[in-house]
Amino acid sequence: MAALEYRHAQEIRDALARRRVRYLFIGKSGAMVFAPDGIERFEDAWSRRVEVEGFPVCHIDDIIASKQAALPRLRSFREHWIRRRG
Repeated sequence: MAALEYRHAQEIRDALARRRVRYLFIGKSGAMVFAPDGIERFEDAWSRRVEVEGFPVCHIDDIIASKQAALPRLRSFREHWIRRRG
């Protein structure tokens, strides 16, 4: 899969703006995530957002909370994967 390029992010931003969709970028590139781990309510994350070059981005504290909340699930998956490999 190709990396998300800046122009792609601009196209996404512009398309969502035309439709008045509120969204937040979180992390390095986007995924169709509706409820990331560690972020309870979009409204709360929206109120803490920062603007970076015209893009609404999750506050670093929300990004950290999301990564921390996902870590146990990732570790569990890793253990499952290792067991299956034998």
